[in-house]
Amino acid sequence: MSTQMLSIVTPCFNSEKTIRRTIESVLRQTGQNIEHVFKDGGSRDKTVQIIETYRKQYEDRGMQLTIVSAPDQGIYDGMNQGIKESNGDIIGILNSDDWYEPETVEKIKKIAEADPDSSIFMGAIRIYNGNQIIIKHARDRKYKTTRDFNHPAMFVRKEAYDKVGLYELGNVHNDYGWYLKAVKMGERIHIVPDVLTNFTIGGESSKKSFRNTLKRIGTKYEVYRRNGYSELYWIECAGQELAKYVLVKG
Repeated sequence: MSTQMLSIVTPCFNSEKTIRRTIESVLRQTGQNIEHVFKDGGSRDKTVQIIETYRKQYEDRGMQLTIVSAPDQGIYDGMNQGIKESNGDIIGILNSDDWYEPETVEKIKKIAEADPDSSIFMGAIRIYNGNQIIIKHARDRKYKTTRDFNHPAMFVRKEAYDKVGLYELGNVHNDYGWYLKAVKMGERIHIVPDVLTNFTIGGESSKKSFRNTLKRIGTKYEVYRRNGYSELYWIECAGQELAKYVLVKG
């Protein structure tokens, strides 16, 4: 049995409608030695009270529960503060409208123990879009693209966050920006073929008007250029964001 602690960081704000599903997916984990850190941005609904009602269940499962509630500068600031609060050897980010498969933690800990040279572990996600279900697999290819990137199913060794730094603020694609920076700095990626995380289109990252889609093309392109990628990546950014806009609207 792995002795590594795995920390799950959940940034949240006014998440009372979805937070129970997120919490219960953690409580169903088959793995052991788990810490769940909630960084609430100062919710005005019952988010924090709902989390608190599960405290005894966390204790009964031998899991550590930490709740920090204070205003922040958005989701990446919440992630950063949650990472700073974490004590785990490995850290996963689980947003407040996403949920894990029951064996996610156990799988990641076993893989991390068997592959000590890798510091980033990324699996597949199951995306729910109304009646449509899409499985999106992660890949590690020479040609980098967000089509191969699944932040909801990414787990990172704490030492990699210490080396690469935390997430920058101000750009909705800064999770991918962090990943590109980590790869550039030599961090090794281990791709997990299994679905680890479930994701519902309709969360904050999925809200798309055509104007917002055009803005996201620009912000995604900025992330590529900041990390030294070709100007031709504008074509990649435009194609993917327009396709996602049609998917959400359809």
